Amino acid sequence: FKISTSFLTNRDYSVQGDYINGLVDADFGFFFRAGKYVFGEVGLGYAFYKGDFSNEAEGFSMERVETRHLQIPVKVVGDVPMGRASDFLPFVGIIYQPLLQVTPNGCGYTKKPTEGGKLVEKNMTLLTAGFDFKFGPIVLGVNYRYGLQSFFRNIDGKHPQYVNICAGFQF
Repeated sequence: FKISTSFLTNRDYSVQGDYINGLVDADFGFFFRAGKYVFGEVGLGYAFYKGDFSNEAEGFSMERVETRHLQIPVKVVGDVPMGRASDFLPFVGIIYQPLLQVTPNGCGYTKKPTEGGKLVEKNMTLLTAGFDFKFGPIVLGVNYRYGLQSFFRNIDGKHPQYVNICAGFQF
């Protein structure tokens, strides 16, 4: 089981001046690993991202927007023993992240095309690479995540990028 939070490395979300500030997010879920020195890992999780968005054309007035996602991570994980009860676990993989909800907002960000406005990408795929340190059952880690799609579906946008920090338990 893991819980984590992320820090943005790219605050611009569109070429039309959409900008995010003050991101608060968390994801949590569980995963299963199989293997000995190199593991295959698959999981299931839930994530929310809550940020203060503004638009250059609208005078940078801030609006709080939250998106909620299902997460399905698939990774390849190495296992480098570091001692009696500790391991270094480098990994690479993808996280498929279907959009569940966009909270009502004044920015015009929406999940459904029928509502007009700027459509938030409904099926984001993130590349991820990082490492975990395992101390007995406790896992601490850091990874980088890069969105293969832009944040919006119907306007020119930029790809979300995060540094993610996580803590969890592995049995």
